[in-house]
Amino acid sequence: MAKDRLAEVLERYEAVIGLEIHTELTSLRSKMFCGCPVAFGGEPNTRVCPVCLGMPGALPVPNEAAVEATVLAGLALECEIARFSQFHRKNYFYPDMPKNYQISQYDLPFCKNGHLDVEVGEGASAYVTRVGITRIHLEEDTGKMIHVGGAEGRIAGADYSLVDFNRAGTPLIELVTEPDIRTPEEARRFAQTLRTVFLALGISDCSMEEGSMRVDANVSIRPRGATEFGTKAEVKNMNSFKALHDALAYEIVRQADLLDSGGRVVQETRHWDAAAKRTSGLRSKEEAHDYRYFPEPDMVPFEFTDEWIASVKAKLPELPAARRERYAAELGLPKQDARLIADDVALSRFFEQAVSVAGADRAKPVANWVLGELSAHLNATGLAVEECGILPEMLAELVVLIEDGTISGKQGKDVFAEMAQTGERPGAVVERRGMRQVSDTDAIEAVARRVLDAHPDEVASYRGGKSGLIGWFVGQVMREMRGQANPAVVNDVLRALLDQQDR
Repeated sequence: MAKDRLAEVLERYEAVIGLEIHTELTSLRSKMFCGCPVAFGGEPNTRVCPVCLGMPGALPVPNEAAVEATVLAGLALECEIARFSQFHRKNYFYPDMPKNYQISQYDLPFCKNGHLDVEVGEGASAYVTRVGITRIHLEEDTGKMIHVGGAEGRIAGADYSLVDFNRAGTPLIELVTEPDIRTPEEARRFAQTLRTVFLALGISDCSMEEGSMRVDANVSIRPRGATEFGTKAEVKNMNSFKALHDALAYEIVRQADLLDSGGRVVQETRHWDAAAKRTSGLRSKEEAHDYRYFPEPDMVPFEFTDEWIASVKAKLPELPAARRERYAAELGLPKQDARLIADDVALSRFFEQAVSVAGADRAKPVANWVLGELSAHLNATGLAVEECGILPEMLAELVVLIEDGTISGKQGKDVFAEMAQTGERPGAVVERRGMRQVSDTDAIEAVARRVLDAHPDEVASYRGGKSGLIGWFVGQVMREMRGQANPAVVNDVLRALLDQQDR
């Protein structure tokens, strides 16, 4: 979808977008209502039991850690926590739902009326928008259907379908936003920001590729200035942040084209086809009464005390937004650097440990190395920061060696490469390879005088106004000293000598 086409549509129509984000609580050891383990993949139908398979007489037992994780998420997003809540049965029939109903929450969710502030855009055009959160409720996930044969394994035309119940019963929180989002980019940034919050809480790995974080979107459009909502369509099957953005952009333009041609938008569920880059109709959109909700008869309601809620709130870690502000205010990091580091839990932990060794006054160069060489190394190797073999104190030592003039920044890159390959500490690499810089003024001056004496024409040109030759002189001295001279000292010495000869 071309940007200019979307921009043209959004000049005439306002998009109204709400998101439904399902997040598996993958950090928990067991499923929502039984003791079966939670894990991705594995041999199909091996992590199941009578409870998650819905066998007659098998009774559910709520996972206390899942309840706490849901309330923790609600507190992080400024939600009201219900003092009284209960589970309901959501009835629908589909092959990956072994009980033919899902234990979920209906009108009494654990969390409601929250919000999340989202930064959108960069530079002068950046702005912050607040997205309301209607509710966060807890439920069990479904199984997984695998469609075999046919066109790219799609349902239509598949030869047959298989079902894997390993995922069935996994604790799942569903977050529903208010219809406060107005552009595909705002939707993408909301989902990305929410992911950083959940990762900071440690409740999920939020892997869209593995399906532990899944986003559905409700989107409608209305003429600019109108107050009534248009007819919405729900878009599913968006398994990346880019897919979320592209699917919404397509759907906004599709609805505008319908209205412009005198047609009408039908309330329905639509499927995003990433290969074709278009949405297609799946079914008419269900309403709440279609699910025939009723209270789960095998579980009593929940009653939370103020003391219990306070005990959960005490477990809240520093969230990414607060961390970004602290990095900027206390460590002097530029806003973009602060965001890139603070939004990555593992990277921020590494950064802070390195700063604690190098010193807060060296936070900026530490950040430069974390976002530069270290991130490039992680991208090239595909390793997580905890797996790469480079310890925070090793990077801190390297930064100190550069900042105190022991080695140059260029030498530092060579040391980093060897450190990453061998795991050797930077100081040991410097000593073994004889890389320690010469900063002795007398030693450098002796070489500099020889260089100037050997190149009188260049000296005359410099004195004649070609001040750019200073870089050439520095290069000559560095070559004479086999790259071990401190470039800053070389520069200062040469300028002093050239000024003396000028006089």
